[in-house]
Amino acid sequence: MKHTVVIVSIFFLTVLMSSCEKVIDIHTNDEIGRLVIEGFINNTTSQQEIKLSRNAAFSGGNNYPPVSGATVIVRDQKQQEYTFMETESGTYKAQQFSGIPGETYTMEVRIDQEKYQATSRMPQIVTLDSVSVENPKFGDKEKRNIKVFYKDPADQLNQYRFVVFLNDKQLKDIYAVNDDFNNGNEISITLRPDDVDIFPGDRIRVEMLCIDKTIYNYWYSLMQQSGNSGVTPSNPPTNISPVALGYFSAQTFSARSVQVD
Repeated sequence: MKHTVVIVSIFFLTVLMSSCEKVIDIHTNDEIGRLVIEGFINNTTSQQEIKLSRNAAFSGGNNYPPVSGATVIVRDQKQQEYTFMETESGTYKAQQFSGIPGETYTMEVRIDQEKYQATSRMPQIVTLDSVSVENPKFGDKEKRNIKVFYKDPADQLNQYRFVVFLNDKQLKDIYAVNDDFNNGNEISITLRPDDVDIFPGDRIRVEMLCIDKTIYNYWYSLMQQSGNSGVTPSNPPTNISPVALGYFSAQTFSARSVQVD
């Protein structure tokens, strides 16, 4: 049986990071200058990146000062080390390294005398089968939505994050779902982009990231903190110790693109 899920997009968050992962501006009253770690590795060789910065006052917009000169290492279960080199201020990347689904990875960041660690298990790969663009059945007939299709595995619990690009520009919307009510089913999900219109000729790219439960809780928490949800903005749960802002995620990656008719 095919199950359909509708996700309403969240505009509350602001995108900062490059590539498919984006650091977010968390609207809290935290003291400025706290360390922000936005890190991810996946099952490709092209997207292994950890960004370090300091949070700034909300009035300062998205200008987070980068943190340079840190030592950044990721270790696998066999204690094999992968060093992330600083390619630009505050951005650390690993070359010729791809994660293995099912493996657990530990990130270590050293800044001056401080050491931060986080652990994440890379889920098995789930393939994004296809992407389509459609007009909604109700409401504004001119506003198109995006649908994604995939088969959820029955032999495991899964959590997903979807990242949407419109004409190569990442949208601010955040989508995080799990398979609590549709485990093992053929899934179709409707993604409703906020504050953008999709026109014929536009290019849509959707990246499906399989994430572990801790990282799902992080993104799901941010989804709930929309401007009209009634939820008081707060820092999402982190897997970084000692506590810092951000996350470290070992995730698998699948993507599909479509051009709008």
